[in-house]
Amino acid sequence: MNNNPLLTNFPHTVFATAARRSQADIRRARQQLLAKSPSGLGVLFEDVLPSDWLTKIDPTKRQRQFGHIPTLWAWTCQIFERNESCSRGLAHLQSWAASEGLPVPAGDSGAYCRARMRLKDDFIEALSQRTLAAMDVAIDEENRWQGFELKAIDGSSVKLMDTPENQEQYPQPSVQKEGCGFPVMSVSALLNLGHGGIEHFVTGPLKEQDASLARQSLEHLHEGDLLLADRAYSSFRLISEIRKQGAHCVMRLNSRRDEALDWRKGKRVGRHERVLTLSRPAFSRTGITGEQWENLPEELTVRIIRMNYEDRAGKKKRMTIVTTLIDSSKYDGMELHSLYAKRWEIEVRLRDIKTLLGFEMLRVRTPSMARKTLAMVRLSYNLLRCLMQRAARTSPAKIDEISFKGALDLVSSGHDSFRKERGRPRKRRWKLEALFGLIAGREKLMRLGRSEPRAVKGRPKPFSLLTSHRHVFQEIPHRSSYRKPA
Repeated sequence: MNNNPLLTNFPHTVFATAARRSQADIRRARQQLLAKSPSGLGVLFEDVLPSDWLTKIDPTKRQRQFGHIPTLWAWTCQIFERNESCSRGLAHLQSWAASEGLPVPAGDSGAYCRARMRLKDDFIEALSQRTLAAMDVAIDEENRWQGFELKAIDGSSVKLMDTPENQEQYPQPSVQKEGCGFPVMSVSALLNLGHGGIEHFVTGPLKEQDASLARQSLEHLHEGDLLLADRAYSSFRLISEIRKQGAHCVMRLNSRRDEALDWRKGKRVGRHERVLTLSRPAFSRTGITGEQWENLPEELTVRIIRMNYEDRAGKKKRMTIVTTLIDSSKYDGMELHSLYAKRWEIEVRLRDIKTLLGFEMLRVRTPSMARKTLAMVRLSYNLLRCLMQRAARTSPAKIDEISFKGALDLVSSGHDSFRKERGRPRKRRWKLEALFGLIAGREKLMRLGRSEPRAVKGRPKPFSLLTSHRHVFQEIPHRSSYRKPA
C-alpha cells in the first residue's frame, strides 16, 4: 500500500470553513509577532541585526512564548538596565504581549529563565560576529596607527553565585574558608581600539595565568594588527606566537627581564634603545608540552626602549617596553611610548562592563550559564559601541570623546519609543539621527589633574564578617562581635 501523502504542502485552509481560515490567519499573525522584538531595541538596531536575517537564523523549532528572538531582546534590556533581575526581563515580555494582544505570560520568571538557558551559543556568536563586522567596516584611518589596527588585551575577574557547580570549575580563592567566599572566574578580553568593541572573551579559573588565557585569543589576530599589553604578557612564547599570526606587539617588559637586562648587549639604536636577539628559554614542563616548545623559534629579535615617566602620584619612574617593530626610522621610540599609553583604554572598557553595567558578579548557578551571560554582555556592549561609532561619524566628536554612560542612559531610557516606528523607515531614520545627535553631545568631562584615589568614601554597615559556613555561623545582633559554635 502506498502511504505517500497526496498533494504535499497543499494549504489545508483552501476548502476550510470561515472559522478555520480565521484561526489560521490568527496563528500566522501570532507567529510573526513572536518573531519580533518585545522592545524597541529590535527596531533601533535594525541596520546591524535586520529582523529578516534574525528570523532566518532563528533556531526556535516550535511556537513558543519565549522564543530565541523575544528572549534575546528581553535579556539585552536587562543588561542595559544594569544587570536587572529576570523578573525585569519578564516584565518587558508581559508588557509587549499585552500591547500586541497576545496571551500574557504568567508572573513566575522560571519559564523565562529556562528560555535564557535554551539560547544557542552559536546563535549569540553569529549575532556578535555580524555586529563586529559592521563596526570593522566603519573604522577609518584616523582610528588606526600608521596603517595598523590597534588592539589591546587584558585580564579581569568576576564573581559567581556560590553553588557546587561553580565552585568545582571556578573555585574561590584558597585563602577563604569553605562557605565564606564566592567562586571567581578569570576573564581575558581582546579589545579593538579602533571602535572600542570587545572581539573575544576567554574564561578560566582564578589560578590560571593571564598569558595562558591570552593564547586562546590569538586566532583573532591577523596581518596588520598591533597588540598592546602590559608586562604580564611579555613572554618569549607569547610574542613569538603573535608574530606567527602575522601581527606585531608593543608591551611593557617583564619585571624580571627588566632587572636582568644588560644594555651593553645588542645593537645600539639610540641612547635609550637597543635591538636584542632573545634565545629560546630552556624547556619547562610548566604550562607547555615538548611539542609546543619545539615549535617555538630558537631566536627572536625585538626592540627595547626605555623612557622616564611620572606616575599618578607625580613620582618619576622608568619604564621599558618591548616591541617587534624593529625599524626605528619608521617607528619612533617616543611615539611607541605614547602609543603604549592607549593600552589603558581596555582597563576603562572593562570598568564600564563591571561597574556601569553591573557585572562585578554574575548571578547564575552554572558555569555554562556564566559563559552564556558573558557572551550576551559582549553582544550588548558591542551594539551600544556600534551606536557610539555611528554617532561619532555623523558629528565632529571623536568616538573616544563620547561618554559610554551617557549613551547607555539614552538608549536604556528611550529604546521603547522606537517600537511604534516598526515598518516606518523614514520616521525611524529621523528618530535615529536625533538619537545620534544626543549621543554625540554626551562628551566625557576631561578632568586633568583630578585626584581619584582607589579608596571607598562610604563606610560599610557594622555587620560581623562571615567566618564560617552560614549553617554553622551564630550571629550576635549587637555590635560586630560573634561567638564560636559550641
